[in-house]
Amino acid sequence: MNILDELKRKNPDLPLFSVTDPEFIPYGRVLPCRDTAALSRAMEATGIPESGNRYVASEHALEALDEIAEIRRTVYGCMPIQAGFCNGRGYKLNAEEYHKCSEVNFTTTGLVLLLALPEDIHDCMLNSKEVKGFYLPPETLIEIHPRVLHFAPCRITNDGFNCLVVLERGTNAPLESVNTAAEGEEGLLWMQNKWLLCHPDSPQASKGAFIGITGENLTVKI
Repeated sequence: MNILDELKRKNPDLPLFSVTDPEFIPYGRVLPCRDTAALSRAMEATGIPESGNRYVASEHALEALDEIAEIRRTVYGCMPIQAGFCNGRGYKLNAEEYHKCSEVNFTTTGLVLLLALPEDIHDCMLNSKEVKGFYLPPETLIEIHPRVLHFAPCRITNDGFNCLVVLERGTNAPLESVNTAAEGEEGLLWMQNKWLLCHPDSPQASKGAFIGITGENLTVKI
């Protein structure tokens, strides 16, 4: 039994697919990458925390790679970008965010992304039953389309995960101020180029993020 089949067996109530399946097409695409060796070495050097997740928006060792320069040219049309990582041991949905630019991901460990589509949001609310899981195999480079909802990946083993995160430069930087009284989409703006909906049971809710996810706080079981 392969990894995806095992995940499906352990998570019968969560729709699970691979990023290579047709179901992924509305959410993103697999990118060509001739040689991932240098990218893999750089990602493995970032380390995985013993608990929780760690996000670094900009990592020089990654940004210096030829592979990142190629992503900047082919995905972002030579716009300024940042390349960092989200590594950890998380396994819950907790929240969903979106950016108005693409996000590029890559992993050496394998992981699951919990994704939803912009049209799944109704009156700034998302029911978690609309969320689907997508297995990202090791050494696979993907682009998540703009506005597609996503958040921190979920681990598929007890060893945790690493995940490259490439975005337009400045994304996820702090805002000068957060307008918690704003209505509509403006009320979801949590950081620069980051619109966030969180589940009431999430750590993000306790920090004042907009509570915009109803239903179960999904868990990926391993």
